[in-house]
Amino acid sequence: MQLLTLPSAVPDGIEVWLLPLNLQAPLHHADLSILSDSERMHATSLHFHEDRVRSVATRAALRRLLAPQVMSTPEALLFATNAYGKPFLQSNTHIEFNVSHAGSFALIATSKERCVGVDIECTNRSIDVNSLARYVFSPLERRCARKTQQAFMRRWVAKESALKALGIGISEHLQTISIISGNNTDYHIVCDDPSWPELKGWLIALPTNDYLAALTVQY
Repeated sequence: MQLLTLPSAVPDGIEVWLLPLNLQAPLHHADLSILSDSERMHATSLHFHEDRVRSVATRAALRRLLAPQVMSTPEALLFATNAYGKPFLQSNTHIEFNVSHAGSFALIATSKERCVGVDIECTNRSIDVNSLARYVFSPLERRCARKTQQAFMRRWVAKESALKALGIGISEHLQTISIISGNNTDYHIVCDDPSWPELKGWLIALPTNDYLAALTVQY
């Protein structure tokens, strides 16, 4: 795993790790051995081997990152999920985390106290920007967004990371937040619901040009 360099404005206590994945490799016993029964069952139920690798390797890496922070062993950690399926540690309310994977990489964010969301997407594929924009973009975004594929992907990773930081459903809330470009790596987030907490977000530099990633922090 590689600890990524984050923009200087990101609060202390937040780390983001990049995990390369060998999607053709067999599942490692060392990874399987620290997963829960339900995690192993979920992974083995997946149809494609690549998806099983992503599931096992990412969850094992998450357990190894979180265990020393809560003075536990990786296999002893207990997870639960909220109403929208976002996982959290049952026994520790002070450690937050979020995970995303795409292609041959996974992204893991850990945080002390603050809720976080991350997203990583592969950009070397063609997408219908105009059709997707009507579904993904809010009215505010449609008025100000550039219609290039790169601009769309930058806004998409930012939006998904923001919704994951809120811990709410992504598909049903895509148009309830707006991502407005900021300076350099940061972006502004406008929420329709005034009761939602303030969010701040950044694009994350990756050691590959074929992927984009974003981090959002809840304040």
